[in-house]
Amino acid sequence: MLKFVIFASVFCLYYVSSVEAISGSTIANKADSHVGSTKWSYASSHDTGRNTNKCNIFVNDVMEEVGGSVPQRSWWRHSPIGAGEWGNPHSSYLSGDNCWRNVGSPSIGDVMGDGVHVAFYTGYRTTTSARSDKIVKNSWGFRSSGSGAASNNYAYWRYTC
Repeated sequence: MLKFVIFASVFCLYYVSSVEAISGSTIANKADSHVGSTKWSYASSHDTGRNTNKCNIFVNDVMEEVGGSVPQRSWWRHSPIGAGEWGNPHSSYLSGDNCWRNVGSPSIGDVMGDGVHVAFYTGYRTTTSARSDKIVKNSWGFRSSGSGAASNNYAYWRYTC
């Protein structure tokens, strides 16, 4: 929005910007746009190198793509928090960041973790995350048994900035 102001015969022009929180649907849509990508696969050399899990890097990259941020483990280098922090409802990294809030149940765009894996909640009983081979949209976190079973303990984090 442009505003014009005149002070004692001096004409000034300035821009007033309004900042709105990034919506959950914006986050979920961006995460879903990567389904099928191998950029964050275990074998990919992206960011942390080959033969490393990259579910936390996927969360970091999506948040950066939408204009958000993820707490970093080190201030001097790129080091986004891992799945262990995302799965901890008392994470000092996330609790100490005013943009993240722990919530009791997920909404679209929230990040959920169990301490081993981390994903975006992108629909009813549906998550989008980095699997070993590619980005997938599936029922991780809501399955009846096994990895990603609903009986596991999950932490849900909402981005509020």
